Amino acid sequence: MDELDETQLKNHVDSLKQQLQYNREKTSISLPELTKWIEEKMNEDPFLNPDVLKENPWVESSKCVII
Repeated sequence: MDELDETQLKNHVDSLKQQLQYNREKTSISLPELTKWIEEKMNEDPFLNPDVLKENPWVESSKCVII
């Protein structure tokens, strides 16, 4: 790594200070919550539930048309 000038070092230190302010959560806590949320939303996902896709008014009913 090349030597950093004073401005680059200051920016790096500022970035590290900002990162320290983030609230972090353990993955052992967040992953089960994420998994639960995904499982709850599966019935609403049109890619997993084709019946939901039928109710979507924005889905095109036909394929490409050549003019």
